[in-house]
Amino acid sequence: MHLLPPFTRALMRRPAKNFAAGLTSSAHLGAPDFALALRQHEAYANALRDCGLAVKVLPADERFPDGHFVEDPFVIFRDLAFHCRSGARARREEGASLIPQLSDLRIVEPPPAARIDGGDVLICADRALVGISARTNRAGYQALRNALRSVKRDIRVDPVPFHGVLHLKSGLTELAPNVLIRDPALQTDYDLAWADVVELPPEEGYAADVMPVNDTLFVAANCPRAYEAAAKVCPRVISLDLSEFVKMDGGLTCLSLRY
Repeated sequence: MHLLPPFTRALMRRPAKNFAAGLTSSAHLGAPDFALALRQHEAYANALRDCGLAVKVLPADERFPDGHFVEDPFVIFRDLAFHCRSGARARREEGASLIPQLSDLRIVEPPPAARIDGGDVLICADRALVGISARTNRAGYQALRNALRSVKRDIRVDPVPFHGVLHLKSGLTELAPNVLIRDPALQTDYDLAWADVVELPPEEGYAADVMPVNDTLFVAANCPRAYEAAAKVCPRVISLDLSEFVKMDGGLTCLSLRY
């Protein structure tokens, strides 16, 4: 049984004109093209609509150049919306602007010492993995674990210390129950023996961030190994080009809150 029910809604935010001023470790890929990014963002929203989701796209907010990465400020689990406070100070206030959009959910605030990004939280079919990273500390992991257990008392929540990629989901996501896809750049001592792990070639590493939406798997465009792995476990696979967001350390899961 999957921990998450089928998705019916998605929340997104339009990129701001200053989105190239956001945080990135991928400057070597060049500056993003704003007009192309807007077209890619719109195609992403339409693809979610084609999956039957009600998609709400909030207007751009130039206070937060990274604000279109709406997955990082919240982790949604059933009727719970856990408000993340990023280890990156510049991103710590993004979540406040999303709270009015989540008023039908139970908002949980973390303790002051907790630091966590939603991109470090991978909810699999049978467990939740929380990456311990530059953005997410042990206090953040513990706060989220407690919040998740207030919804499902016996949920397994594992800490996953790692390095080599920005977020846990930058380098590891779930293709299907007990089938993971991994960027070889992600390094961890966490035992993945419970799953089959598809390791991508380095040039496709960013495609390790796949996005399951009900009966559809979204994968990064122009990544044949990732597409092949997805097609083996899911009859409906859709490729999306997010080249301009990859330049800002973004991926498929980053651009929406799906619930």
